[in-house]
Amino acid sequence: MDNSTGERTPLVIAAEINMITCQTKKIVLASAIEIGRRLLEAKDLVKHGEWGKWLAESVSYSQKTAERLIKLYEEYGPKFSDGSDRSKSTPVSILTYTQALLLLGLPEEEREEFIAHNNVGSMTKQELQQALRDRDQANQAKEQALQEKDQALQVNQVLKKGLETIDSTISELKKEQAKAASVPTNPEKAEAPSFGMAPSAGQPALPTHNLKTEYDPDAHIKYVEKCDTCCKTIADTFFDLTTALTNLAHIDPNLKEEKRKEANRLIEYMAETIKEWPPPKKPLRVHS
Repeated sequence: MDNSTGERTPLVIAAEINMITCQTKKIVLASAIEIGRRLLEAKDLVKHGEWGKWLAESVSYSQKTAERLIKLYEEYGPKFSDGSDRSKSTPVSILTYTQALLLLGLPEEEREEFIAHNNVGSMTKQELQQALRDRDQANQAKEQALQEKDQALQVNQVLKKGLETIDSTISELKKEQAKAASVPTNPEKAEAPSFGMAPSAGQPALPTHNLKTEYDPDAHIKYVEKCDTCCKTIADTFFDLTTALTNLAHIDPNLKEEKRKEANRLIEYMAETIKEWPPPKKPLRVHS
């Protein structure tokens, strides 16, 4: 730049220096890409096992430096323009050597969008590093949000399945209640049920639903085991329910509260029902 006809001020001189520095950095990137292209060409020609030796003796490069330059060519070469032809200018054309190296960590399909969106060409090394960290954190937060959403859906399915099981159990209990309520309560008209053996004379009348148990000497063992198994199942299911609600509370508190209320209604109903079971009714008179 020739400003001999204008006033030379520190501001003008600084602008010239910064422009030359920027142009130099872009020239360095263009040169690095061209070197990478030639290194790749040479690598295909050098005998197997002699690549490191050739680099050290011929161009004084380490293999790490050579691979970095080749990577620059592979990632940027096809899209790079030194800026001399503005019609061929691309977002990559504004990068410096250092910026290009830092951006190698981005997938190619995201790189140009990131360059344009963040005005990378005007960033310092530190600013670009921070922008890349911010991007990584945003992606991690997005991924975590998706995982939490999936977990919420899974927890919801567990709760839904558990509540469906409880609903089914309650439905069966209601059927049993209705069945018990339909048994005749008039002892004079009720017929004695048959269990394969007649009760002895003078045997006291028993509730209808207990007759079979009373005449089977081993029945109590079976039903005690059944009660123990059911209680354990209920305890395990309740633990699973509270665990699911705890996890859901961290993911979606509103959904947790909705499911907690549903579970609470079912548990209250079960607790009220079991207070006196079987439902009280008049015993039937057993005829001899």
